[in-house]
Amino acid sequence: MRDWDPELYNRFRSYRAQPFGAILARLELDPDETIVDFGCGSGENTIELARRAPHGRALGIDSSPAMIERAGAGKAALPAELGARVEFRLGDIAAPALPERFSLVFSNAALHWVSDHRQTLAAWHRLLRPAGKLVVQMPANYEETAQVTLTRLAAEPQWRTELGGVKVASARVRSPAYYARLLDDLGFVDVDCYYQTFAHPMKGPHEVLEWSRATVLRPFLEALTEARRQAFIAQWRRRLEQAYGTDGPLTFNFRRIFLWARRKDD
Repeated sequence: MRDWDPELYNRFRSYRAQPFGAILARLELDPDETIVDFGCGSGENTIELARRAPHGRALGIDSSPAMIERAGAGKAALPAELGARVEFRLGDIAAPALPERFSLVFSNAALHWVSDHRQTLAAWHRLLRPAGKLVVQMPANYEETAQVTLTRLAAEPQWRTELGGVKVASARVRSPAYYARLLDDLGFVDVDCYYQTFAHPMKGPHEVLEWSRATVLRPFLEALTEARRQAFIAQWRRRLEQAYGTDGPLTFNFRRIFLWARRKDD
């Protein structure tokens, strides 16, 4: 796929920040926490975690050069003391090549883009120090109207040839019970996995479409020519209006899954 667009992704920044806010309300950070943030995007969460661990440090890793460039610009604007404790690197979150271990492995809205969750979570477990914490959040919204409608449209004959192999990223996400078993199998303890739904008021289906352009819609558009993209977007917008039963204000209910765990004391 083409590189991510930080401006487009952050267009709904206040809504996208809500799951991180929910995590901060529960997460207890030690002053000297050492943190790795997988899928750090434009870096705001990484910086905030470092800010809340005043004697610690935070490393953000992302596969997008555009996001890492934006994160680097954010780091450059920080006070010197905080900026010295934050680092951003381009890298593969599914197979991180890191020599050090961390007291917190964190990932917000990134793991669903990885194909093998068991392998990735096992790699993250190896990066944790004894008693280190794992905190993961990812969308689990594949049953919501927008993604159901998108999947159905892509499967229709006029689009099937180009889009038959494209799936919404959150279709990879399994149930809380599945991840609870998986984390237990990998050697984690104090496991807690659950759904939480966030209600996002939108001015209409067109805003749901704009939200989706930054994330779930990306692989579908990448599989189409420029001319076909515009036709697909127009059709999907009409389907959204039909499915939501309005072209005006609506509530976009976005379900997410949270994974909390800890590595055993060695």
